[in-house]
Amino acid sequence: MNNKEKKDYLSLYMLQNAKINRLNEMSVLNPCEKDRYTAEIEKSKSLRQEIEEKIEAVDGGVLSELLYCKYICGKPLIEVSYHINYSLRQTERLHIKALNKLKI
Repeated sequence: MNNKEKKDYLSLYMLQNAKINRLNEMSVLNPCEKDRYTAEIEKSKSLRQEIEEKIEAVDGGVLSELLYCKYICGKPLIEVSYHINYSLRQTERLHIKALNKLKI
C-alpha cells in the first residue's frame, strides 16, 4: 500500500466522527430505524479504534504522536511540528517515515 492510500485510510478517522454525529441525529429524528443507525455507529467506532491501534503500533513514540495529531486531531503539519518540537521540514520527513512504517 502506498503512502497516498495510507493517508486516505487514516483520513477516514475524521470522516467517521462526522458520520457518527449524523447517525446519532438521524436516530433521534427517525426512532424506527434506531437499530440500523446503532449498528452503523458501532461499525464507525470499530474503524476508529482500528485506526488508533495501527497508529500506536507504528512506534508508540514521536511517529505515533505525529500521526495521532495529524489524523486523529486533524492538525496541520505546522501545528504538529510545534507540538512534537521539531522543525516543519523535519516533521515532514518524520511524517513520511511514519507512513512508511504504518502497517495496514
